[in-house]
Amino acid sequence: MRRWSLLLAFIVLTPVLGADEGSLLARIIDNSTHRLPLQTVAPKYPHKARRDRIEGRVQVCFDIDRLGRTRRIAVRHSTNRTFERPSIRAVKASTFRPLGEDEVLQAIKSCRTFVFSLEPVEEQAASSRRQQTNA
Repeated sequence: MRRWSLLLAFIVLTPVLGADEGSLLARIIDNSTHRLPLQTVAPKYPHKARRDRIEGRVQVCFDIDRLGRTRRIAVRHSTNRTFERPSIRAVKASTFRPLGEDEVLQAIKSCRTFVFSLEPVEEQAASSRRQQTNA
């Protein structure tokens, strides 16, 4: 149980790969999938949305096959359609640990929520910690 908590904290709080200078990426919130991610890709903030100062959230659900690839990707909920395509691309590019010969493939859908915010991820984490301390 502790291993999954640490993994989730690592995914949410670690800067995401592929950020070029000046670009914003989405914060990732994973559900409690039992498959260990090998490569987690975050979507890039769309240029037009950043220019127009639009923020939003997208929840994408998907299946993971035996080889760790994502399949049957679908948007479950979105606050703005602008963020859907980059979110789907990010899920397609992400991979998970393949199953061993003796492991059984579970038919549970995994979901990932991407939060597109103009406030940097580090500042979001610090402000949420301050709110928890004040509560």
